[in-house]
Amino acid sequence: MRTYVLPLFFSALLYLTALPDLQAQDQPSQNTSSTRGKVSGTVQDANSKAPLGFANIVLLTARDSSLVTGATSDIEGKFELNRVPQGQFILRISSVGYPTRFIPNIRITDTDSNIRLGAIPIKGGATQLKEVQIVTERPMVEFELDKKVVNMEQNIAAQGGSVADAMQNVPSVDVDLDGNVSLRGSSNVTILVDGKRTALSNLTLDQIPASMIESVELITNPSSKYDPEGTSGVINLILKKNMKPGFNGTATVNVGTYENYNSSLNLNYRHYKWNFNGGYDFRRSYRPGVRRSFLTNLDEGTFREDLGSNRRTDISHSFRFGADYSINPKNTISASALYRTGDERGFNSILNRNLDGEMNLTRLNLRETRGTEDDGVMDYNLGYRRTFDQKGREWTADVIYTERFSDEVDNIMQRTTLDMGLPVDRMNQQRITSDDKTRRIVAQSDYVHPINEDSRFEAGYRSSFQLLDNDNKFFDLNPETNQWLINDNVTNRFVYDEQVHALYSNYSNKIGSVSFQAGLRAEQTLTKSDQRTQDNGVFRNDYFSLFPSVFVTKDFSPESKVQFSYSRRINRPRAWSLNPFIDYSDTLNIRSGNPELLPEFINSYELGYLKYWDNTSFNTTVFYRRTNDQIQRFRTFDAATGVTSTTFLNLASGSSYGVELVGTYNPYKWWRLNASVSGFRVELNDAGGDTELSNDQWTWNSKLNSTMTVWKDLAIQVSANYRAPMADIQGQMQEIYAVDLGLKKDVLNKKGTITLRVSDIFDTREFNFESFGPGFEQTNNNKRQTRIAFIGFTYRLNSEDNNRERRRQRDEQGGGDDGFDY
Repeated sequence: MRTYVLPLFFSALLYLTALPDLQAQDQPSQNTSSTRGKVSGTVQDANSKAPLGFANIVLLTARDSSLVTGATSDIEGKFELNRVPQGQFILRISSVGYPTRFIPNIRITDTDSNIRLGAIPIKGGATQLKEVQIVTERPMVEFELDKKVVNMEQNIAAQGGSVADAMQNVPSVDVDLDGNVSLRGSSNVTILVDGKRTALSNLTLDQIPASMIESVELITNPSSKYDPEGTSGVINLILKKNMKPGFNGTATVNVGTYENYNSSLNLNYRHYKWNFNGGYDFRRSYRPGVRRSFLTNLDEGTFREDLGSNRRTDISHSFRFGADYSINPKNTISASALYRTGDERGFNSILNRNLDGEMNLTRLNLRETRGTEDDGVMDYNLGYRRTFDQKGREWTADVIYTERFSDEVDNIMQRTTLDMGLPVDRMNQQRITSDDKTRRIVAQSDYVHPINEDSRFEAGYRSSFQLLDNDNKFFDLNPETNQWLINDNVTNRFVYDEQVHALYSNYSNKIGSVSFQAGLRAEQTLTKSDQRTQDNGVFRNDYFSLFPSVFVTKDFSPESKVQFSYSRRINRPRAWSLNPFIDYSDTLNIRSGNPELLPEFINSYELGYLKYWDNTSFNTTVFYRRTNDQIQRFRTFDAATGVTSTTFLNLASGSSYGVELVGTYNPYKWWRLNASVSGFRVELNDAGGDTELSNDQWTWNSKLNSTMTVWKDLAIQVSANYRAPMADIQGQMQEIYAVDLGLKKDVLNKKGTITLRVSDIFDTREFNFESFGPGFEQTNNNKRQTRIAFIGFTYRLNSEDNNRERRRQRDEQGGGDDGFDY
């Protein structure tokens, strides 16, 4: 592989920066933290306004009421909680002779990290209060100016499903027939796992069980710290982790209709300096489907109808293991490994019917494909984290190795029984084998240096080395010798080598109520496409790119703010869109890649406003995205042979702009609503390019989610979504709409949960589109089995519950925990 000197120089620079602290002795320090938040206030008597000294102040997480930090007010009633991480919290205040008071909705963010609560009055009470335990649930979707967070545990309609199922009801997100996600009309989305590219990043979201994921972050305009790959933004999957002491875990089993099954086991053990976690996921998915396409030959006035059906069974196993070791309070090393295997068996049948101008049948052809695919992914991650005496200063380094392999065999039988209007009996058999391998090594390092309480500097480096080797062989069966003979004309081996080396820096500061961040990322990309078997030559494309980003936030109050953001992004062509191998799995609808594809560059602008009330939130965003050299599928039709060919090309330009409105409302304690409406216009233009085509269209989508706790520990969730027709360069996708239903009931003293979900209860989710091109018009209708019911059971293993009970008993006998009420 080619080497690059700049990343090595930058790594040495980071090391020299940290060297004085690395040589110092690592003694515990109260300032050792990577977080920046602070919560302060003054506790006083509500009637006399006298300060309440020695009150017990505890900060709890809003998600599960776990302890974050605590303090005791001084003699003047003042308190200050430091080193508070970002998130949403509840403040609990207790004092002898006073009822416990809870202050919810405390938010720590990058732009609002210093929360001053001022005077907090507490009314006196004459009765002895028993212990109060408060647990609040996170909403299914949390909205922030720069991202949306989907909490998997609150998405009942996705229980037992995949991450793609969970995305069905997220604002601005659409999921297609194969589990591919599009965001605001663009299907080019980068998938990260805990902020990094791993083995799971190479899978579609339909292949990832929701049981592995704690939450999903949708970042539509990432800063220069993030990989700029992905025109519409980043989907960051946050894996489940458990930082509670002792042994904890969850076990889940789901059984669905049409022989769909899945189960998962997640375990965690934390003791002193060690934390171990592991997991296993099993998934069996069966989704039959049908499709129909109707093509009109405009030159000859003839027609072709294709009727297809398919059955596919996927069985996968995923194993995960990770460990963290705290060498001392400032140094932590971590390692993790993931291994996933997949076994797919499928059958696909296509009946081609050619019709003349009078709709008389002239040709009848049946093509059946039986295929098997065995695939697997391996992922190894080694990480190091170093904190310093200065609060918020840290250095992290990670090395990730990912390998994916796939062996596929398709046996094809094609029989023609009618040709030119005359009966025939012509049959041939073919076999296609695919041996695909992908290897990727990623090394990255990030450094954060606070300058003062409101400003900081960030810098980092990342190198990625990727090698893809796709070996596809095409065989014909000789009917006389009954032997498979290789067809060199369409057999292909394609090797793609890509290196990306990047440096970035960010500077952020706050002046009064205005916060800003400016960043710049520089990347050198080296690519080589080698089509070996057909000797089409080697295509190289090396280029240097700059990716600036700017964020400006104005805080009107802790509950009201506005943000403007800008970033430049890139979409590099994928190997399968570069590979010129012609796919003949359907001889009348063939496809091939284009090795001369160029990357597309995107300039993205957003203006967002966020407002919170006691039980309501409102978020609106206006966005504009301009794309140069946009990559699109392009279809042509050969009237003489009746064959439709699909490839990829760069358009001259494309743009998308619109507005998104999102709101949450809790009319009652037992009822939560969130709704969204987004409208945007897609404009595609190739004037002066290869096709002289253009298309544009306004489109919109809306989503509604309602969660009601109608009885003790019984929740009902109804989710509905609608997406209007949307344009591409040669036609439009038709509307998609569906309704999902979920029920959840806690049992066994909340150690267990029973769930029932039904996806697409009215069986309306279809994927249809219309297309046109030189000499043809075509309509396509696709329907997969989407109405599926699952019933599941989850059991939680939590040794902390037993510890809490022991502490309670000890407190009743006169013990304590150093003044903290757990």
